[in-house]
Amino acid sequence: MMGGRRLAVLTGLLLAAGAAAGADGRAGVRPVSFLLDVEPILTRRGCNQGACHGAQHGKGGFRLSLAAYDPDFDYGSILRHAGGRRVDRVRPENSLLLRKPALQAAHVGGLRLERGSRDFQTLARWMAAGAPGPNAADPRLERLEVMPTRASARPGGTLAIRVAAVYSTGWRRDVTAHSRFTALAESVARVDDSGRVRVARPGWGPVMVRYGGLAACVQIDVPRERGQTSQALHPSSNPLDLLVARRWRDLGLRPAGLCTDAEFLRRASLDLIGTLPAPAEVRAFLADRSPDRRVRLVDRLLSRPEYADYWSQRWADLLRLNGASLGARPLQSYAAWLRAAFAANMPFDRMVRELLTAQGRASESGPANYFRTAASPGEMAETTSQLFLGIRLQCARCHQHPFEKWSQRDYYQLAAFFARVQVRPAGRDALVRASAQGEAAHPKTGERMIPVALRLDGGPPPRPAPEGIDRREALAAWLTAPDNRQFARTLVNRVWAHLMGRGIVDPVDDMRVTNPPSNPALLDALADGFVRGGYDLKRLLRAICVSRVYQLSARHPDAARADAAFFTHRAPRRQPAEVLLDSIARACGADEKFPGLPAGTRAIQLPDSGIASPFLDTFGRPPRATSCECERSPEPNLSQALQLLTGDVVNRLVAAPAGRAARLAASGMPEAAVVEELWLATLSRPPTPAESRLAVAAVRRSQNRRQAVEDLLWALLNRREFVLIR
Repeated sequence: MMGGRRLAVLTGLLLAAGAAAGADGRAGVRPVSFLLDVEPILTRRGCNQGACHGAQHGKGGFRLSLAAYDPDFDYGSILRHAGGRRVDRVRPENSLLLRKPALQAAHVGGLRLERGSRDFQTLARWMAAGAPGPNAADPRLERLEVMPTRASARPGGTLAIRVAAVYSTGWRRDVTAHSRFTALAESVARVDDSGRVRVARPGWGPVMVRYGGLAACVQIDVPRERGQTSQALHPSSNPLDLLVARRWRDLGLRPAGLCTDAEFLRRASLDLIGTLPAPAEVRAFLADRSPDRRVRLVDRLLSRPEYADYWSQRWADLLRLNGASLGARPLQSYAAWLRAAFAANMPFDRMVRELLTAQGRASESGPANYFRTAASPGEMAETTSQLFLGIRLQCARCHQHPFEKWSQRDYYQLAAFFARVQVRPAGRDALVRASAQGEAAHPKTGERMIPVALRLDGGPPPRPAPEGIDRREALAAWLTAPDNRQFARTLVNRVWAHLMGRGIVDPVDDMRVTNPPSNPALLDALADGFVRGGYDLKRLLRAICVSRVYQLSARHPDAARADAAFFTHRAPRRQPAEVLLDSIARACGADEKFPGLPAGTRAIQLPDSGIASPFLDTFGRPPRATSCECERSPEPNLSQALQLLTGDVVNRLVAAPAGRAARLAASGMPEAAVVEELWLATLSRPPTPAESRLAVAAVRRSQNRRQAVEDLLWALLNRREFVLIR
């Protein structure tokens, strides 16, 4: 009689053999499916990626749809092209679909499929079964589940990612072997084709997982030594600070100390109103010893008229206020509406609803010009989704988005909301109105697309727009609904990035599952507070600016424990072009003149990006051709240095006859007082004793007092401390 242990082993072998037999297509096992088996193999092996046969025109005469977004096209390309040589149903081993990727025939793409591998055998069985095509009865893939979704690991450690596909029938299937894995921070963690992650060093190492046109992300935290960080966490009862500090603890990060009062005054003034504080403001704030002085400063700044100037200009960039495309009078109308909205602190949901539903003459109804900045309903859908949902839909115009779930159907269903907007020229004006006619069609099938909003994770379910109403009304109601968290998350992320130098999701207009937030709880808390507060932008700005994390210093004592993605310190950044020009003019006590505009007009008040200013263009003023934040370039270059060192604008403002340098030189003030005034006017702080001694000595040595003061002012304008917001 056979022993119990041997019987168990034999039983296991028989079960394994039965499973293998079933996989060969025998009784009780699902046959190989083109949708469920063949397409995932082609995707995982990279055959249908943009660098290979998924390119617009394919490669080597063989074209597949990008990331398998069009199975019917793929089936036709595989079975019917190349004289049918890609698939041999009688002798599968002779099929080009197997021979080329296995390098049994010449293949520019190299080895993609090992002969005898599981994928090789699956493709061979599919061919031997007659190579059946896509079957409408196959269950639809609805979502991916990854395990773990979040993990903490140590350097040198490993972990395994498992992936399950969940279908419309409720069927769950392990698809780990057919998924593609990509490490988003390879210096922290690497991942192999099987989903095994190897951790390299401390940090944050998300891993992107893709299967069947869907994507998911695994969050991997690799902390530094935890015990060395808790003592560095500053006490705070502010909810935002607590959420930021929690991520510091997760990752073993150490925050910087608080910035000085002078740094806070300069930072908040430039961030909130785009305006450098005057010397008198600096003196008054530094003399204030009340414990709530920083909070009261934020409140004062938010009530100043420069607030509306600055924030309306920031949104004028994104909304593409450009006189060359809109015309002079429509531009003025649009700019006036936008500034009035910020001056009145119009709730942001209302502002967006007014934009999306506006109509009338462009010169009279400012927000109606929103529909004149796009050339088609599709482009209008792209602009709206990127601006207010942080979703870049451009890829889905032609094919399935390679890193997201958006399909061509999603794209043209959203475009259908704008298909009945008519924009007609009216002399130098234009008329925008909603029509009862106009449709969006799917470019491949010609199908008339019903207007349906995007399927957002955790958002309201999309429903077709009801007939008989302006479709835009339905879209605006869905977009700004309180349960549409993506709308609020996108806007608070933009504001956080402006104030902190980096978004919780970065880039700010690319919010997708494969570009995860560095602090999801913080993003959700900001969004929830924004909705509860009635979409009040000033309230949001105040909440962030009074937090301790906003007030951290730009100087970090331990660079190894600093991380800008987790806001351990202030990330210095250059002043935006318009703010920098205004800061130079304000420090010099003179006005820059702009063609066709009244004297005293500031750069942050310019309504049109086309107003001539080589200085602004050199420092990255956006042309307003797209709605992407990326249009405004923050990158330094040699031309910028030359503008500050030898440019006409700086030299003219420094030497202005009635400017600050001329007035101070003629004032009879002691040299030390002159030096202090220049420091307060430029760097928003008094000089250090060493700086004062050197500067006073330089002024005294000069035989031309005015020239010496001008030289000192010029030198201060060229310091990094002046150019940067710290």
